[in-house]
Amino acid sequence: MEEKQKKPNIAKIAKKNPKIKVLIGITTILIASIIYFYLSSQQISKNLDSNKKFIFQTIKNKKFNIKSYKNHIEIAELKGKIVFLKVFGWNCKYCQKEIPELTKLKNKFKLSFDTLAIESQHYSKNENLNFMEKHHINYDILEGDKHEEFLKYLKDEYKWNGVIPLTIVINGSGKILAFEAGYKSYSLTTLLQTTLKELTTVAVETKQGEN
Repeated sequence: MEEKQKKPNIAKIAKKNPKIKVLIGITTILIASIIYFYLSSQQISKNLDSNKKFIFQTIKNKKFNIKSYKNHIEIAELKGKIVFLKVFGWNCKYCQKEIPELTKLKNKFKLSFDTLAIESQHYSKNENLNFMEKHHINYDILEGDKHEEFLKYLKDEYKWNGVIPLTIVINGSGKILAFEAGYKSYSLTTLLQTTLKELTTVAVETKQGEN
């Protein structure tokens, strides 16, 4: 019967030969370093991939420059304000219910608060304009069909399932403070007040007649 060749005992060989021991140590460090830098580069690449830039154009042709990355959506033109970034539909009863409240909040806190709302039920520009006039809306509306890339980004990055109304609360530096999908028992006013309290910032009410 053929005798099986014994595998070399690396630990014993290293013990007898200090040079081999050093070589094994260096090799181990190199392998660990390669693995570390590989994983780090993968994470950096992932973070870079999540950095996105968008240009929002409202139905009244106002433009907003958006820079989005992990847990942040920076809106250059609204820096310093708390923003409700909404996704809604005209044919959504819970979305309709929020409209009067949003217009009141906009009037009350013009200096510290604003709303951008993306209409996601495929209405045309003229239909959106008519709805704005009908509901006396004083905040900016965007056509969802022209901002599908951003809506897809919300689904990919934040696992949004498409349920409306969606309210993303953003602070003055772009940090996302809340990501609320679907109907909630509490009001948007309560959500804003809670946000202000957490920021320990007092919203400045606009004086009557001030623009």
